[in-house]
Amino acid sequence: MDRVKLAIIFYSFTGTNYQLAKWAEEAAREKGAEVRLLKVEELVPQETIESNPALKAHADATKDVPIATGEDLVWADAIIFSTPTRFGNVASQMKQFLDRQGGLCA
Repeated sequence: MDRVKLAIIFYSFTGTNYQLAKWAEEAAREKGAEVRLLKVEELVPQETIESNPALKAHADATKDVPIATGEDLVWADAIIFSTPTRFGNVASQMKQFLDRQGGLCA
């Protein structure tokens, strides 16, 4: 059997879900999976990020992580989503990403 292709798609505001995603990536690679670690698009205005040291540090730490696309979902045999919650729902950044994938379901 071919190696499992795993997409790990996260949204992280200050780094917690990014760390969870990195741990999942490490474990999957140890088991032989081909892994894509991907983030969803940020919706917070850049001036807000620049004005908050924690947000800026996280943005800088993840600047080289690719943005997830629908093609990543098609590529993957399995998907792990990592997102904080907001008022009992997923973060709006993750919801926007998922909502944009309607064409894949059609």
